[in-house]
Amino acid sequence: MKKKLEILQDEIRKAQEKCDDYTKQYLEILDKEVENYINKLDKNEMETSDGGALGLRRAIIEHDDIAEIDSLYDAAADVDRYYSKECKTWK
Repeated sequence: MKKKLEILQDEIRKAQEKCDDYTKQYLEILDKEVENYINKLDKNEMETSDGGALGLRRAIIEHDDIAEIDSLYDAAADVDRYYSKECKTWK
């Protein structure tokens, strides 16, 4: 899970290089959210998914300026899919 979050974080940072200031701010917030999840994993404080997602894919598709960045979308979808399926009862 942590590796998938780190990949997403890399994609977020790559996308920031190509965006306007408004989108960069949005991505900064998303980057901080991903960092919070990484920190929770490190501290063993991450909640189980109970089959739900983290909402990262949705955060990408709801913002028009980044919705078509396939690598960013794919990384977010990968995190959500993994969390939903693999983290149902991991504690």
